[in-house]
Amino acid sequence: MKDREIRKRNRRDTLLLIILIVIAIPVAILFIRWVDPGYTREPYRRSEFLLDDRITIVAYGKNREMVEKAVDSAFQEIRRLERVFNRYDTQSELAEVNREAYHRAVEVSPDLFEVLDLSLEYYHITEGTFDITIGPLIDLWDILGRMQRGEGPPTEEEIDTAKARCGADKLILDSESRTVRFTMENMIIDLGGVAKGYCADRAVAMLREKGVERGFVDMVSTTVTLGEKPVKAGGPWWRMAISDPRKEGSSLGVLNFPGDVSASTSGDYQRYFEYEGIRYCHILDPASGRPANKGVISDTAVILAADSHGGARSDILSTAFFIMGYPKSLRWAEEHGIELLLVDSHEIVHHTPNLSEYLEISSEQD
Repeated sequence: MKDREIRKRNRRDTLLLIILIVIAIPVAILFIRWVDPGYTREPYRRSEFLLDDRITIVAYGKNREMVEKAVDSAFQEIRRLERVFNRYDTQSELAEVNREAYHRAVEVSPDLFEVLDLSLEYYHITEGTFDITIGPLIDLWDILGRMQRGEGPPTEEEIDTAKARCGADKLILDSESRTVRFTMENMIIDLGGVAKGYCADRAVAMLREKGVERGFVDMVSTTVTLGEKPVKAGGPWWRMAISDPRKEGSSLGVLNFPGDVSASTSGDYQRYFEYEGIRYCHILDPASGRPANKGVISDTAVILAADSHGGARSDILSTAFFIMGYPKSLRWAEEHGIELLLVDSHEIVHHTPNLSEYLEISSEQD
């Protein structure tokens, strides 16, 4: 009798324990989710080598799984676009355009057409300063190749021949059929001055679409932020160091970004070769057919507002400002409502007046 009562009590205790466990597990999960800060203090950070550079995406959010999937989707989008814009990939859309657009109207994807259309718009806005058809000049100068081989610059005859095949006025876009045509043979489109910015825009759009509200995409030369930096992580301002173009590893100061901002930098200090005491950088002036050399060694174009094309626009403008030179680029930026910081050939820092609010410069030199 006593054994039967003991067994009965054991079964009751076991059943009660099972019930408590069943209840406790979801409660514990909910508690963990409640106390777990996720990526609200320390962000989820991931880097990949794409577009010939090290791309980094940083994202904040309480839901870890959501944040990680969003970053994965953003990188997938960049990889997809790289296959569209890389002219050196014979299978890319752009390579097909460069091969066929003189012989026939080539239908392209919405992404490629959008980039070409935006680039053509800025070709006219900057009066030809920004030109995506300078592929022949880029190939002729072959900056890194000449640096490795120790060669000097090409001849004036070679430059003139390459220049004759350039000019975005020879590019015909049809928005209804979404096609591209060249009016001259052997033209070459190169999207090196806009592709990274556009990819950053699309990556940020993907993060937002997947639920991420705070973070940034760093393309090295272009950075696009999303929302304000979380207060728990030291926000609400994002901070970006401004590299000193003549002192590797040093910075001239810091830009403090308020929320959604796009910023792009161009300079003569990363890809260049020197020959007989002259520095030849990779940013080419369509007007002269030679590396730009109008008194600017570095510039950063900043768009202080949410803009679906902010990365692409800042990328385009940083290139254009470098080519325009100083002081023309500073005047142009002010007239068009763009913020600009530049370092002139005497290593003096200049910037648009409105940028003062967001700048911390180690030594004001204006």
